[in-house]
Formats: sequence, structure tokens, C-alpha cells
Amino acid sequence: MIPIINIYISLSSVEIVFLRTLSALIIVFIVLMIQKTSIKVRMSHILMLVFTGFLTAIYWILFVIAAKKSNTSVTLVGVATTPIWVSFIYPVISKKKPTFIEVMTGLSALFGVYMIFSSGFAYSEGMFAAILAAFFAAIVTILTSKFSKRYHYLVITFYQMCGAFFATAAFLPYYLKFVKMEVFSMPTSLDIILILILAIVFSIIAYSSIVKVMIKISPFSVSLANNLSPIYGGVIAYLFFGDSELMDIYFYGGAFLIAFAILAMPLAKFIFRLDELGPSASPPKPKASE
Repeated sequence: MIPIINIYISLSSVEIVFLRTLSALIIVFIVLMIQKTSIKVRMSHILMLVFTGFLTAIYWILFVIAAKKSNTSVTLVGVATTPIWVSFIYPVISKKKPTFIEVMTGLSALFGVYMIFSSGFAYSEGMFAAILAAFFAAIVTILTSKFSKRYHYLVITFYQMCGAFFATAAFLPYYLKFVKMEVFSMPTSLDIILILILAIVFSIIAYSSIVKVMIKISPFSVSLANNLSPIYGGVIAYLFFGDSELMDIYFYGGAFLIAFAILAMPLAKFIFRLDELGPSASPPKPKASE
């Protein structure tokens, strides 16, 4: 749904993220004050959370650019590569070597991306922006997971929205002067409604819920949970935009390879784990009563 909402907003990518993060920051601060939740966090952790917010702003800007340069289907397939980036980046941060399964999964997904681009793909700029957005989303997911067990999920969201807002606010004057070369566009009534939906539903409710579940599941599993979005998102987008959402056979072939590679990774890990454990992996049979 997010790409569809961004397409309908008349503002540019940086302007959308600026207003989205400002709205989210104000609303989450009010919620924390009403709940009387302490926002005290170690200074070093504040800096790291603000930094992840800065990366979040980059991710969201690239996401909007992808949606506006291409369409919903292309954007969602590009962002669906997030688990691949997680599988490569996480071993580097945790100082663990990537497994054979992870390497093969990454190569399969990259071949899927190559298939999409090899056919004279009309939305190459949008696809590239979406894949780059997935890269930053993977870093944010990994870094956020480190704090999810230490602090309240809304507190984490608050500091990350601080970082996202201040980063976007600092970049906005440069963007308006040298990139857009126009003054800040005044949002329409529809723009305001859609931006508030992005801020409340996706920046606060959905985002903080993801942070909350990170207490129990891994960054890879978190990113994997979003990979059905190209399927239902593509169907919803077709209902909104019609034939403009339909792609050629190379796109769907590449998208299938990406999805297959990502979904096959946890299954392969589970099978290999059972093989390593051997027969003892199965639960012991109950003894017959005497």
C-alpha cells in the first residue's frame, strides 16, 4: 500500500519524507508523554538510534523515488531483496562468515535482478532505487534489533524519527535549491491526509510493531515477513492502476527467482540443521509402560 499512497501524493520524495517524519515525531512524542514512558537512553545509544533514523530517512526517500520513477510492482520486488542484504550484512556486523546457503541464495537473487534488467527494462531507475532502499532497510533492521531487547519500542521509534526528521530537514534546503530548483510545495488536502496515514499507520504503528517483535525473532525473519508484499501489493496496484502494472516475462521470471531464493533459504537452513543433528534431532519415543 505504501507505494500506492506515495504515487498519489503530489509532493517530491524529500518533501514527503520531511512531512512524514515531522508528523511521526510529534505524534509519537505525544503518545510517550500520555503514557508517561521515560525516554532516558544512554548517550551512546541515542547517537546510534539517531544514526539509524538517518539511514531510515535515506531508505524512505529512495522508496518514494522508486515508486514515482516506476510502479508499485517494481518497487515491491526491489524492496523484497531486503533479506538478501540482511544475510550478507549481518555476518559482517556480527563478524561471522556467510554460509554456503546464504552465498547461493544471494547469487540466485542477483541473477533474478539481472534477468529483470537484461530485457531493456523500462523502469531500471526505479528498480535500482528500490534495491538500494532495500540495502539501507537491511542495515536499519540489523541495527534496530540490537536495541529492541533493551528499550521500549516507542522510545526506539522516537529517537529514530528524530534522526530521520533532522537528517531530512538538513538536506531539504540543498534539495530545493540545487535539485528541485523550486520552493517547498504546499501540500493539498489529499496530500496531508495521505501523509498522516503514512506517519500514523506505517511510521508509528507498523514500524514500532516491527521493533517490538524483534525481541523474539531475528532480523532475517523480520525482513522475510515482508516478502509476500510483491504478490498482494501487485494485485492491489493492478486494481488501482490497471495495465500499467503489468510487466514482461523477464520481470516476472526475475521476480520469481528473487522470491524463490529468499523463501528457500530458511527451508534449506532447517533441512541442513536436521542433517547435522542426525537421528538424535527427533524427539525420543515414549517408553512403554511396564
